[in-house]
Amino acid sequence: MTANKPISQSAFDERAKALDLPKKFAIAVSGGRDSIALARLAAGYAKATGAEVLALTVDHGLRPEAAKEAAKVSQWCAAIGLSHRLLRWAGEKPKTGIQAAARSARYRLLIEAAQSDGCEAIITAHSLDDQAETVFMRLGRGAGPRGLSAMKEETWVAAGAGEPIRLLRPLLGFRRMDITRFLDEAGQDYVDDPSNDDPTYERVRVRAVIGALEEQNLLTAAALAKTAEEMGRAHRRHCAQEEAAFEAQDGKFYRWGGVSLNLDPKTDLDVMTGLLRRLIYSVGGAVHYPNQDQARSAYSQVTATGTATLGGALLKMRKDMLWIIREPAAITGRADIPPLGRVPLDQPILWDNRFIITPQAGFSGEIGPLTENDIAQLAAGSGFFEGPKEALATLPGIYADGILIGAPALLFNQTEAAVLRSLTPERYVSEIVRFS
Repeated sequence: MTANKPISQSAFDERAKALDLPKKFAIAVSGGRDSIALARLAAGYAKATGAEVLALTVDHGLRPEAAKEAAKVSQWCAAIGLSHRLLRWAGEKPKTGIQAAARSARYRLLIEAAQSDGCEAIITAHSLDDQAETVFMRLGRGAGPRGLSAMKEETWVAAGAGEPIRLLRPLLGFRRMDITRFLDEAGQDYVDDPSNDDPTYERVRVRAVIGALEEQNLLTAAALAKTAEEMGRAHRRHCAQEEAAFEAQDGKFYRWGGVSLNLDPKTDLDVMTGLLRRLIYSVGGAVHYPNQDQARSAYSQVTATGTATLGGALLKMRKDMLWIIREPAAITGRADIPPLGRVPLDQPILWDNRFIITPQAGFSGEIGPLTENDIAQLAAGSGFFEGPKEALATLPGIYADGILIGAPALLFNQTEAAVLRSLTPERYVSEIVRFS
């Protein structure tokens, strides 16, 4: 990716070609300058290539003027020949963590709408300035290569039980000032969200600091973006080392969502803790990775005492074998688990952010963690389960009238009740970001 290149239709088309934009894709258009520029550039690209573009605007219902702004966006999209759809974040809003909740809801709505319309990718308007701000904020938190690599031009995202979809950021190499100039020259208006000037938000304060440092020739946004590129290369090298260590220690994923390693104490500590971060994230169903210090502490604890917990995962030693499983206590009360009351199982369900369960057509019943009584009865069969017994309480059971009729993670009556797919391997390898 070339940083800080003047923006134009030809420059955008060049990035689109490099990213292999599909024939049909969706774009996120809030009405702000960056997203309106993206809409105009996508419209130009579609006219030249015959691609289909769907513009999507999310109204979070947090500002009374949002509906009026969305109507403007619809008019602007129509004027440049783009189909437009308004998405609304319905339901009760959380009292705390509203920004994080709104972000999650936004991506979930975008993903669901794009996939329902047959789009093969979602395009967002993140710019070089957004990248620089992200790097600066993560520097303040002491992030390593993974965090400082910040946003990628291409990632994969998924919502609920849906399949992953490409998320592309073709404007990541362009400055916000150049985007504004592009719009001014085109005579295109845009919406200025007042929150962009609200110093109560960290990103707004960081934006002001970066601007001041640029004026003093002490730092540039382009340099911060370059740091993200270099850290991305370092992160990929670290990942390769971690995966080599996984193979060298006979690492194995299990369809029931666990991982085992024949632990080698000679493995480099930094490589081992980096690997643990990924495995804990993969097994624990968490939204964020644990940090390096947390992973190092958990590794020290499990090798010294035989057990540790971190990030929704339980680490347990058996002789020289390290098991990483879902922490049983972390499952209780998780909002993304369907309640034990009756629910229709006629479509794929994301369970505990770890499994996609696809019920057989027409079946209706209940889904919940295996009960102690059912675990005891299943365990009566010798050799039926290769992992630690604690893992059984973290697995889903399919119930009809309170009676266990299927335990798909154990292949028990799978064909009669439901088919299960574990997300553990793909989350470890592909680092798919899920919004549920």
